[in-house]
Amino acid sequence: MKNGNAPSGMSEAEKQTFIRRRRGRNLAMLFALIGLVVLFYFIALARMQVS
Repeated sequence: MKNGNAPSGMSEAEKQTFIRRRRGRNLAMLFALIGLVVLFYFIALARMQVS
């Protein structure tokens, strides 16, 4: 696989669309994980304040 690891057998336009969509999914996953980390951090802080 070349050209950004897009599957072979695609036209150049299809490869670019595939790469753009995958990048969008990766960014969405990144923001979701960061959000969970922040949520868990604040939950931990709140639990320490209660104790």
